[in-house]
Amino acid sequence: MIKPFANILIVDDDRQARLKLARILEGQGYHVSEVDGGRAALETLAHEPFDLVLLDILMPEVDGIEVLKTLQADTRLSVIPVIVVSAVEDPQSTEKFKQLGARGYLTKPVDPDELAARVRECLGGAR
Repeated sequence: MIKPFANILIVDDDRQARLKLARILEGQGYHVSEVDGGRAALETLAHEPFDLVLLDILMPEVDGIEVLKTLQADTRLSVIPVIVVSAVEDPQSTEKFKQLGARGYLTKPVDPDELAARVRECLGGAR
């Protein structure tokens, strides 16, 4: 069953992208937190519970690939579903993200209806 007030973490170095995703998700009743990079994401996830992570791949310092690898290596964090949100659009990358544990993949710019469907799917129900 879907959590009525799921906590979602948005990880993206692009402020406008974070704001757009947050606006869509908050409009659907989700609690949203935002961080601007992979290092901040890992620090936040170590201290706060989240039900889902939306993760950009191309970020400075700690990129999304490194975040995925770190999450998968931690038994406590590996259960959190991750949806990759990226401008990278090739099938090999999509497959790589899945192999690293991502539950879904969305291409930027994100379609609001597709985002809602992927989030519902990852959280286990319909809203």
